[in-house]
Amino acid sequence: MNKKLMVFAMVGIIAMALVSGGLVSYLSNQAEVSVTVESPVLLEVSTDESTWSSNPATLSFGSIYGGEPITFWIRDTNLANVPIVGYSTKIVYNADGVTCDDFESVTVDGGYNLLNDCVEINSKNVDFSAYTSASGGLDAEEVNTNKITMAFKQNAKGTYVFTMQKVPGTA
Repeated sequence: MNKKLMVFAMVGIIAMALVSGGLVSYLSNQAEVSVTVESPVLLEVSTDESTWSSNPATLSFGSIYGGEPITFWIRDTNLANVPIVGYSTKIVYNADGVTCDDFESVTVDGGYNLLNDCVEINSKNVDFSAYTSASGGLDAEEVNTNKITMAFKQNAKGTYVFTMQKVPGTA
């Protein structure tokens, strides 16, 4: 009788193991979280502060003569609900070569002359990035618009490309 009880107990344990093993797939599901992260800052450019270009944020002034200025606006918008810490790179490129002496002035909002901070990176690029806003970034959902006027010297020649980009960190 003990042998029969023992065999019956063993069969019961094996049966419970099989039933429990079959239930595991129903008791333990899989959880998955997916998210797409996008740039928190939108940069836009304008020639009149009313019509904005973005994605890509490009303007073309065509040809002007040495000695003439151009004026454009750059607007950066924090799309996030949190502050963004960073600064703006401001590089001017000319395939024919560029120096800080190619500009009569480069002003922000009609005041500060970026030439005070002009750095010649190499023969084709100058950097005005030393100038940045006091905050070093953008508050949650902040919109910042700057008017930039570049006045070229009379002997300046070539195609000048001004690029600005928000990068993480502090200037």
